Amino acid sequence: MNENPSARHLHDLPPRQIGLFTRATVLFGGFMQQFGWIFFCMGSLFSWIFIPMSDVKYWFEFGKEWKEVPGKVVSAEATNSAVNDELVYQYLHSFELNGHRYTGKSFSVGQDFQGGQQVSIQYDAKNPSDSHVAGSRRSVFPAFVLFVLIFPLVGLAFIVPAIRQNLRVIKLLEIGEFVRGKMATKESTSSSVKINNTTYPVYKYGFEFEAGGKCHTATCKTHQAWLVEDEEREIILFDQFNPDFNVVYDAAGNMPGITEQGTLASPGFGMVVYLLLPLLGIAINLFFLF
Repeated sequence: MNENPSARHLHDLPPRQIGLFTRATVLFGGFMQQFGWIFFCMGSLFSWIFIPMSDVKYWFEFGKEWKEVPGKVVSAEATNSAVNDELVYQYLHSFELNGHRYTGKSFSVGQDFQGGQQVSIQYDAKNPSDSHVAGSRRSVFPAFVLFVLIFPLVGLAFIVPAIRQNLRVIKLLEIGEFVRGKMATKESTSSSVKINNTTYPVYKYGFEFEAGGKCHTATCKTHQAWLVEDEEREIILFDQFNPDFNVVYDAAGNMPGITEQGTLASPGFGMVVYLLLPLLGIAINLFFLF
C-alpha cells in the first residue's frame, strides 16, 4: 500500500468486481450514518418497550360498547414505572355480572384508589373481561409516550440519505473512471460535528476535473478537512457517460484503499465494526416484531 496519498492511482479499469464485504462497509460508512444508527437502535428499543404498554394500542379499537357496574378494588400496588417522577399504581379490580365474577387490571399515575374501595367498573358489553376502574387507565403509560418514536425517526433522517448516497458511491466504485481534480472552492456551512468535546466545522468543497474535453465539478461536504486537503489534486470517480455523476473519493465513508498495483484493496476485518449498529438495529426490530 502506498504511504503517500498522492501516489495512489487506480489502474483497475471499470467495470470492477466489488466484494460483498466491501459493499457492506461502504454502504454503512460515514460518521453521520453511524450516529443515526445509534439513535435508531436506542429509539427502536424504547418504542417497542413503552408503546405497547401505553394507551396507544387502544387507539384503533372499534365496536366497543362500554357499560358501568359496581365493583371493588381488590388491591392497589405501586409498580416500578413512573411518569414525570410520579409512581404508576396498578389496581386489581373485580365485579359480578349475570352471576359471573370478572377481574381485571387498571392503572393510574399516583394512587387514586385503595384496596377494598367500592368503585364503578367500566366493561365492554361484548367482552366483559375487558374492563377497568372508571377514571383510571387500561395501560401502564399514557399515550404521550408515543414521543419516543422521535428517536428512531431522527435516526432514519440521518440513515436514509446516507444510504442513498452510498449506493451511488458503490455504483461509481464499479463503473467510475479515475481522474484527479483540483480544489476550486471551499465554503463554510452552518453545520458542525462535535467529537470528544472537539468541534469540527463542516465545509463544502468543489473540485474541478476534466472529462471528455470539458471541465466538470465534483462537490462534497465533510468535517474531515484533512482528508480532502492533503493532496494537491484529489481523486475523483465519475461516470464517463454522465460526468456530473461523481464522487470525491476521500470524502466518502469507508472507501477501500488503493494498492501499489492500482487495484481496490479489500477492507480489513476491523471494518466489521461499521456493520454492528445496523445489524443491531435490524435485529431489535425483528425480535420484537416476530
